[in-house]
Amino acid sequence: MDKQLQDLVKISNIVGVDSSLVQGGGGNTSVKSDDGKYMYIKASGTALKDMNSKRGWRRLKKDAVLDILADKSLAKMKVKARELAMVKRLLAAGDDNVRSNVRPSVECPMHAVLEECVIHLHAITVQAYTSAKNGKAEILRLFKNEPTPPLWIPYANPGFELGHKVFSLVSRYTKKYGRKPGVLFMQKHGLLVTADTAEGALRLVRKVIRRCRAGLGKAKRVNRPAVSKKQIEECKRNVARALFETTGAKTEVVFCLNPTIKRFLAEKNPGQMLRCGALTPDELAFLNGPILWLNDAKYETVEAKIRKALKTDQSRPTAFVIRNVGLFIATEPALVPVARDVATGSLFVRRNARNMGGINALTGKQRDFIKKWEAEQFRVQLAAKGLNAKKSPRR
Repeated sequence: MDKQLQDLVKISNIVGVDSSLVQGGGGNTSVKSDDGKYMYIKASGTALKDMNSKRGWRRLKKDAVLDILADKSLAKMKVKARELAMVKRLLAAGDDNVRSNVRPSVECPMHAVLEECVIHLHAITVQAYTSAKNGKAEILRLFKNEPTPPLWIPYANPGFELGHKVFSLVSRYTKKYGRKPGVLFMQKHGLLVTADTAEGALRLVRKVIRRCRAGLGKAKRVNRPAVSKKQIEECKRNVARALFETTGAKTEVVFCLNPTIKRFLAEKNPGQMLRCGALTPDELAFLNGPILWLNDAKYETVEAKIRKALKTDQSRPTAFVIRNVGLFIATEPALVPVARDVATGSLFVRRNARNMGGINALTGKQRDFIKKWEAEQFRVQLAAKGLNAKKSPRR
């Protein structure tokens, strides 16, 4: 196994087992060859923790990836056609023995413009800042004593637009500081760290997470009244029945309660923190939109809330938070773990972002792009089919 592939698998597995850093098939990693001609990068929809020497990655010709950013004709295309064209270009850039229909991460272009080793995480500790109205100011304050500051990336639609924005801002940063940024915070998205070695990138991840966590302060311990099994079962029945009556979908409902959910429920006006809608692409992809707040779990209450959501969001709700009870997930079994992690992470992010000037959620226009984005639909389909760990992409 090539040293670069070995490094890619190593860093992917290390960060991938921590659901506070990545959820499901989210996040991606890359390592470039010593001669700079190639880059190994995570395959789209693959869980980082499941990557190994035989599956979960593609090797691409780096120049072919950079050519995508240099092609001005792509920027003039309509969005749907442009994103599909980029997927085809990335597949054509492949130089390996992997099946050609195993897609490299759609975020290859932004990896190509950074250092040898890149780690992109949807870390909830970081998202607390990137989804806060005053998040940029807080990040600059936390890292003000660094010799070279982190780079803040204003929101851009994932895919081609984000790659171009990273390319532009990294070029500007390099001219100013004489080197590429080591840490990039992407608004409403997550974290990018880049270094010349795998160990250096991992050290940087630990440093950033440690400092961001310290900036949030220590979470208080919360004691909540116990919820009876009878109450939980009643909530599950009413949610399942309401979903069936409003959408025709028969769905198993799973109950979740952990310290993060308890802290959210203990906040003043917790329902208010959910009214702003989805925060990240992951929320839209795996939760079908915003988490629904329910003051009680009476059937009539649940049904009315779902009908209202369907009128405004046009997607079947997946996550519900019921006052004084907990979180309920209603989706197909293969997606329950990632939906639970995304929803729990969202509650953590909202609670902390509210303390930094307020929650900065996705706008309607941003939500519409992600809902129609083929690459995100592809990623969710892979997770639902359980392809990440079960099928090898090798011939």
